Amino acid sequence: MRTTYTLGVVALFVACSHAKAVVPTPYQEHNAYISGYVSALLDMKFHLRSTSVQVHGATVEIGGVPASDHRAVRKAVRKVNGVKIIEFLPAPASQIHPSSNTTGDDVGVMPAPEQSANPANENFAVGMDTKAMERAGVYHLPTGFLPPGRLFQPLIADPKWPTFSVAYTYYTPYHPNGLKDVIPVSIGDTIPFERGNWPDHWQWEAGMQADAFAYFNMDTAHSDLQNVDFLVGGYFAARHRNFSFLVRYYHQSSHLGDEFLIANPAYYYGLRQKISYEEINALASIDLLHRTVRLYAGAGYLDDVAPANLGHWRFHYGVEYHGAAFFHKGTCFMSPVAGVDFKNWSENNYDTDISAVGGIELSNGKPDSSKLQFLLEFYRGHSPYGQFYVNEIQYFGLGIHYYF
Repeated sequence: MRTTYTLGVVALFVACSHAKAVVPTPYQEHNAYISGYVSALLDMKFHLRSTSVQVHGATVEIGGVPASDHRAVRKAVRKVNGVKIIEFLPAPASQIHPSSNTTGDDVGVMPAPEQSANPANENFAVGMDTKAMERAGVYHLPTGFLPPGRLFQPLIADPKWPTFSVAYTYYTPYHPNGLKDVIPVSIGDTIPFERGNWPDHWQWEAGMQADAFAYFNMDTAHSDLQNVDFLVGGYFAARHRNFSFLVRYYHQSSHLGDEFLIANPAYYYGLRQKISYEEINALASIDLLHRTVRLYAGAGYLDDVAPANLGHWRFHYGVEYHGAAFFHKGTCFMSPVAGVDFKNWSENNYDTDISAVGGIELSNGKPDSSKLQFLLEFYRGHSPYGQFYVNEIQYFGLGIHYYF
């Protein structure tokens, strides 16, 4: 299994390095929206009316901007959500370089053409004042039934956030059940059913979350299954500019593996207890520093708990880093990511459980892109797996996580 895991990592990197520059047709609307937004920004803030703008995923190519304005234009366009790479095309030799001032003086500026240099984007630029431009396009995803992407982004350092993942973890310095080499597996995701728009550029979505979190003891003859936690529920999310929130209600139950019960008969004859509850959970998130830093916090209340004396309150907070792409080939973008997640549960006297991750993320560069992450992982605190929540553990690991 370890050999298969290693080969899988190598194969995924090779596949990405051979990606071809093919822009999927479902994203033409996104490209046109970003193109029109950038065209209007250049016109209204920099008086650059004879520019051309082309969008290819997260890459924006701008022609007709004088070198003296590159830095200011790059800084302004970089704030547009979904833009990670800005490339300037050389201006035609016959073009008169416009002035870089933004006071309204048009000295040295060629007369504005009758039509936009980007005719396909006229509808986005006409009648859009500066404040509207600042509000629009900050985070705009496709609407309708079963839309791509998600308004509330995954919490990458949360070990119990629904995702498709597999990891190798090494438990140290000890584990109450003697675990050392462990393979945790997660099979699930966040699935939006419907997404729509509200006034003032708000968006909302409703859907479900589901997952099966399991882990296997690799130091046994048959890599025995230790425990599985099942999670399923519904959620509602909304987003405006850099602020997003999520409210969800879900069920979770914990189930020991057959091999574990055979090897540990004490659990079968008394130590085992039913772990089951429903939780209503709310989280709020804000993106800072051009969406490279994300802060989030929230709380949850457990209801219908088993055992009956299980603690009811949980608090959840953390920080993430999402860097700009440092490499791309075709539609494959590679970016650095990192995160630290904290949880406090009344059942464990509000002791702090810490999960930290860091690594790289592969995507197609669009806000609604699927994401593939290769992460170094660290955890210290009480076990996140239901049956063993009283056990204090620590591990280091390497994981692969995929979000549809």
